[in-house]
Amino acid sequence: PLNTLFLHLFVAVDEYSVGCCREITQSVFKAVPELHFIFLIVPSYMSLGSTLITVFEQVGNIPSLTYDEDFAVHICHRQKHYPQLHIRRARVEDHDDLMPIFLRHDMLLKETYGEYFLAELIEAQDEENHAIVCEVEGVAVGFMSVCSRVNMQLLHECFDLGPFHGLCTPHPDDVLQPPEEQSVKGNQDAELGTSNHSSLKIVEEPREPVSPQAMEGTQGRITE
Repeated sequence: PLNTLFLHLFVAVDEYSVGCCREITQSVFKAVPELHFIFLIVPSYMSLGSTLITVFEQVGNIPSLTYDEDFAVHICHRQKHYPQLHIRRARVEDHDDLMPIFLRHDMLLKETYGEYFLAELIEAQDEENHAIVCEVEGVAVGFMSVCSRVNMQLLHECFDLGPFHGLCTPHPDDVLQPPEEQSVKGNQDAELGTSNHSSLKIVEEPREPVSPQAMEGTQGRITE
């Protein structure tokens, strides 16, 4: 099955074997969300030892088709190592569990939309608006509200969506990239503008100051 893997080999240093086995098992369940079971099948006379027995439990025996001995079937459950949270459709009754989460971070929503804004949001679900909760042991611990209507104008005002073509499907006539000739010309114009600006700065530089003695000598020659 797609939700099951079979363990064929496990090797570890004795002093780290238990911790290593648990860590690997947890990492496997974390890396493969669809995985729910790991099976280990060994001859019935074999013991799992002090390491594998910490994550596997025997669920039965199966006969061998080619040998006289039976095989023991051991299983490892996801829920004991990396449990998945239960996701379901939100209900109005979840209001009391979820409100403390909102109020712990921000009071703006309550001040803007009223004390029961969350219950009203959940109750207003339809084909375009959906609300889901994450549940642990019967208590809602997470909330998400999604809507199929997108305010594109607001998104464009708040974010630069140019790299994503404005979140729109490109039209065949759309120019997604400027032509190469225009880009080269634009670079040349930019370089020319920089050169002119540098020349202007040189012209505008003040002349060297003239000393008072030179000015007196010039005035004397004019008087004569």
